[in-house]
Amino acid sequence: MSYRLGRRAPGQTGEVCEEVPLGGGALTDGVVRVGETVRRPSGSATSRVRDVLLHLERVGFDAAPRWQGLDDQGRETLSWIEGDTFIERGRLHPYIGDPPDRIFFSDDQIAAAMLLLRRYHDAFDSGVVCHGDFGPWNLVWRGGIPAAIIDFDDVYPGDPADDVAYALRMFVSYGLAPFEPGEFVRRTERALAAYGRGFEVPSILDHEYDRAEERCRRNGFARQLEKLSKERAWLAENRNVLATARLRR
Repeated sequence: MSYRLGRRAPGQTGEVCEEVPLGGGALTDGVVRVGETVRRPSGSATSRVRDVLLHLERVGFDAAPRWQGLDDQGRETLSWIEGDTFIERGRLHPYIGDPPDRIFFSDDQIAAAMLLLRRYHDAFDSGVVCHGDFGPWNLVWRGGIPAAIIDFDDVYPGDPADDVAYALRMFVSYGLAPFEPGEFVRRTERALAAYGRGFEVPSILDHEYDRAEERCRRNGFARQLEKLSKERAWLAENRNVLATARLRR
């Protein structure tokens, strides 16, 4: 597997901290690092982000930034998490770009991502709050392994299967990775084992593709919408094989 991780910008010293732009976001501009904090523009999601991050801090979940309030410009202020982030989103997302060298993930990386997702879900005693965009670009990586979750703009109360299907889609890359169907089944089973729960994978992927189509139409992502058909076609052709994927302990 070949990929490039971008080292997150080093901290500044002195009483006045320079604002260091942080790239890689798809929809949020104006995100900067200031010393040991991240400043993000406030918006309609700010109260949800605050509530989720404060809850995660209360229950001791250590793999997310801490909410530190609003700064004097009204921006969200979050604690900085040291590590790397993917800066080549076009090589990661299923329907952004046509890279000749798309990034795929190892078994260990997939397992670590799914274990992290399960830890996040388990932080909610009743009523899971889905992350809503649990892709590799919204994780902080250390030593090539995901260590923390960032960007909580899309959180919503929901079925954890939504996050699981989204994560499977982003990390296993059905129909996009150069694997035979049986290898997709094996990688899926590795992912389910790490998460620790079984799912009817074709069914939850159907729902994810429906959600993805709605997101594309809502945001006017015509090119991405067109490419979604490739993923749907792969699932239709390999549905029976993928249905054999089970949680195996």
